[in-house]
Amino acid sequence: MKSSTIRRSNLSKEKMAVLEALANYKTESSYDESPNVYVRPNKEKELDLLWQNFKISQKSEKSPGVYLATGFIAGALTMLLVSSVINVSIKSDKAAAKQTASAVASTASSKVKTYVVQSGDTIESISLKFYGSYSPAKVQAIQKASNLPNIHKLQIGQTLTIPME
Repeated sequence: MKSSTIRRSNLSKEKMAVLEALANYKTESSYDESPNVYVRPNKEKELDLLWQNFKISQKSEKSPGVYLATGFIAGALTMLLVSSVINVSIKSDKAAAKQTASAVASTASSKVKTYVVQSGDTIESISLKFYGSYSPAKVQAIQKASNLPNIHKLQIGQTLTIPME
């Protein structure tokens, strides 16, 4: 071995003597030469002696499963956060639409009210909003007052006249 390598490794005199003994031991007769048996050469024994002071932790590397599970959990939490933000914005839009509808309804006279059709409205749901219950007679009254040819073809933004009894 080179003397600079030995100085850098901070070996004790005892370890140096062992290295020298290994270097001088050149006989290969003590090795088992049977098939499927691995025999380490002398150079590797020297390296083992040099590296025995360095402790390598077996737990320093994480398995890919840890990273996969972490990514899955982070993705699920992100999707939960995004869906809750979207849900809140949809609810606030619906609340604003209801306020608009109630403002339009309250500005009309007490005998006849007007209503602007919003997204998702049906003639049955409008009847429930103004009368509290559904009946075919009330739906026909809305159809007649609003001059609707077909009660099942409402358009968003369409103004309906709701007769109040």
